[in-house]
Amino acid sequence: MPFGMGPAGWYAWPYMAYWMRYWFPRWPFLYFGYPWYLTEAEEKAFLEDQAKILEDQLIQVKKRLEELKKQEKETK
Repeated sequence: MPFGMGPAGWYAWPYMAYWMRYWFPRWPFLYFGYPWYLTEAEEKAFLEDQAKILEDQLIQVKKRLEELKKQEKETK
């Protein structure tokens, strides 16, 4: 039992986690079901946003690689 945790310690955490309902039957079930589905328009907008973000990140990576190559040439 960890110091300063009282007589219950962590109440058997992490051995009996909150998602194991059968270990604590008095606790409510904490899963909330499936998320809602995206419409085709929402999915398209989401994927376009993701593509834009990934393209921006790729540009940043390429710029950083060029900077590192320039630094490498200057040090030689």
